[in-house]
Amino acid sequence: MDRLFFFLSLLAFGALTAQNTYLGPTSPVPGSPKTVRVEVIVHDSPTPAGVQIESVQFDGASIPLKPRDVHGYRATASFQVFPGKYKLRWKVKRDKLVWPRTVSHEEEVTVDPRDLWLQISIEGETASIR
Repeated sequence: MDRLFFFLSLLAFGALTAQNTYLGPTSPVPGSPKTVRVEVIVHDSPTPAGVQIESVQFDGASIPLKPRDVHGYRATASFQVFPGKYKLRWKVKRDKLVWPRTVSHEEEVTVDPRDLWLQISIEGETASIR
């Protein structure tokens, strides 16, 4: 019984001590140290009846969308931009019982000169910028 308790406590301790590992770049983009890489990842809403992404634009450039997979993945796009402010626009299609059926969203993305990499994740009607 004591061995089982010890083993379970080790498992619980291991789960509590998980760390977040940074996998992004550690130096500026080769060839152009003043540019910042921006990655946009697009997913539909995780619920089956949730919103579906119709279109995505970053700084006026359209991101081509793929058909939805099992996890709701739609697209990934990368851009190299100079520090400044950029517009992120996306349009979603909601359930046919909810009005309005199509909703447009807009975010202003600020790229800081100290950034090496910026990741934008769009999931349904929400966007997170890291």
